[in-house]
Amino acid sequence: MKTVRLLIILGAFLIMISSVFSLMTTTDRTPVYINICAMLSLAIAVSVMNFQKNNRKDRR
Repeated sequence: MKTVRLLIILGAFLIMISSVFSLMTTTDRTPVYINICAMLSLAIAVSVMNFQKNNRKDRR
């Protein structure tokens, strides 16, 4: 569960950083890449959470 929490925190942090970059930089690509990484980490976290919930249901 600690890994899932860290991935969610990482995703939120990357979204925040990309917002700051989009305000300060003139290039368009850096915030896009950071947002993609943030969304990917959030998707992995949600997948891991769902996988863990399904394993708990199967054990009962």
